[in-house]
Amino acid sequence: MKIAFVGASGYGNVGDDTYPLVFAQQLPEHELIIYNSDLPKALPEDLDMLVMGGGGIVYNHGKKGEDSRESPHFRCMRFYMDAAIQRRIPWGFLSCGFQFQFNGGENDVSNLQAWAFYLKQAHFITLRSPRCVSIAQELSGREDVVFAPDAAYLYRPETAGAPDDMRGITLIPAGVVNARNALINHYLRQFASSGMSVTWLGMGAPVDNRALLTEAAERFPHAQIIDSPGPQAAFATIARSRFVITGRYHGMVFSRTNGVPFITLEDAPYKIRFENLEESTSSAAIHFEVLRRHIPPSSPTLEELGELGRIHS
Repeated sequence: MKIAFVGASGYGNVGDDTYPLVFAQQLPEHELIIYNSDLPKALPEDLDMLVMGGGGIVYNHGKKGEDSRESPHFRCMRFYMDAAIQRRIPWGFLSCGFQFQFNGGENDVSNLQAWAFYLKQAHFITLRSPRCVSIAQELSGREDVVFAPDAAYLYRPETAGAPDDMRGITLIPAGVVNARNALINHYLRQFASSGMSVTWLGMGAPVDNRALLTEAAERFPHAQIIDSPGPQAAFATIARSRFVITGRYHGMVFSRTNGVPFITLEDAPYKIRFENLEESTSSAAIHFEVLRRHIPPSSPTLEELGELGRIHS
C-alpha cells in the first residue's frame, strides 16, 4: 500500500523529524512517501492514501500583510487535501495540532475557518490534545474526532543510552528557556551546588537554535553544547539525563517516554501547557489503530492469485 504523509518534518526540528521514523516503525508493511508541509509536489498516480501529519500543521497565519483568509501555508496544505478528494482516496489528519497567531490568542479560532471544510471532509481525525479536539469539533461539527498523545511518544530508536549512564541536567532552549532568563540561571546555580553537569541540547531548527546555543556557550563555557543532534541522539541524551528543563514540546515528549523528570515554565507555548500529562504515553498507539481502520484492503498479486487457484483446485 502506498501512503503519503504530509507533515512538519524536513526543517531540522528534531521533534518534527521524529514523525517519519515513527511512521516507518509502525507501518513497516507499507510504502511510505514523506512530503514537507510547505513544499507541494506532484503526487504519485497510484497513491492509495493521504495522511496529514504529524505536527502542528493546522494553522492559517502568515507574515504581516499577507491575505489572512488563506495563508501561503494553508494553500500548500490545500493542494494535497484537494488532490485526495479529487482522487477519492481515503485521507485524514494524524497526530496533528492547531497553532495560533502570536497576537491572536489560543482561544481565537477565527483565522482557522478556512480549515473547516477540510475537517468536515476528512475520513479520520486524530489530534494530540483534548483542547485541539474541542477546536476541531467546533470548526467541523463532528463528534468522531479522536484524542491520543503525540505519535512521537512511540519513537523507539535502536540505541537510547544505558539507564545507569546519567549525565546531569539537560536544558532544551526555546522561548524563556535561554541563558539570559533569571529563573533558568537560578535553577542552574542550584544544580551547580550539587556538582551536576549541564548540557544544552538544541532540538529546534538551526534558524531557531543558532543564537540561543551561541549565547549558552558564552555564558556557560563549561557546559556541553549539542547542536542539530537528530532524533536518535536527542532521545539518547535525554534518556541519560537526571533532569530536563525544556522549552520545546518534544523535549517534554522524550522526557516522559524515558521517565526522566522535567519541568517547563509557566509561560511555555500553548501545546506544552495543554498537554494531558495524566494520559498514558502508550495511548499514542490509538493514532495508528484509527489509521489502520481506514487503510484500503490491498489487491492480491498475481502470485497470490495463483496460490489461491492451486488451493481451490
